[in-house]
Amino acid sequence: MPGQRLSPTQAGAIVKRARKLLRRGLITHRQLALLDCLLWSCRRPDTGAIVVSYTALQRLAHVARATVAAGLRRLEELGLLSRVKRRVRVLWANGGQQSRQAASAYVLHVPAGDCEFSARTVIQGQETLIIEGHDNVAVRAAREALARRREAVTRGLMMRG
Repeated sequence: MPGQRLSPTQAGAIVKRARKLLRRGLITHRQLALLDCLLWSCRRPDTGAIVVSYTALQRLAHVARATVAAGLRRLEELGLLSRVKRRVRVLWANGGQQSRQAASAYVLHVPAGDCEFSARTVIQGQETLIIEGHDNVAVRAAREALARRREAVTRGLMMRG
């Protein structure tokens, strides 16, 4: 199954979103570990397709089968991934056929660029603050207040020593 190929920036955005969901208490550590396994261990880098069985996810994430099922369901509810159920048709020699369930495929969803998990947040480690000319008075006053506070602290330390 061909899936969308994820760039390192997109993969980072997915992980960052998952960490924020973890901090908010919307997912558990086990669900984060499950998503991590899907993202880094199960995804094919050339196509981005994720085709993996519950058994393989159990072994990779070191969790029980029920935890895998509940975790995938929760990640799907939150919109982090979609599940694609797959079937295999087996043809018999006498013309009959049978349909069997195959390992599900998963598609990871990259957060939209206009939300709080944008590429700017993931790529850049710093943000530049541009101060307009009319704000220079406020900046100068803040610097002077900081210098006065620094002097007071220094004087206090010298009196102790």
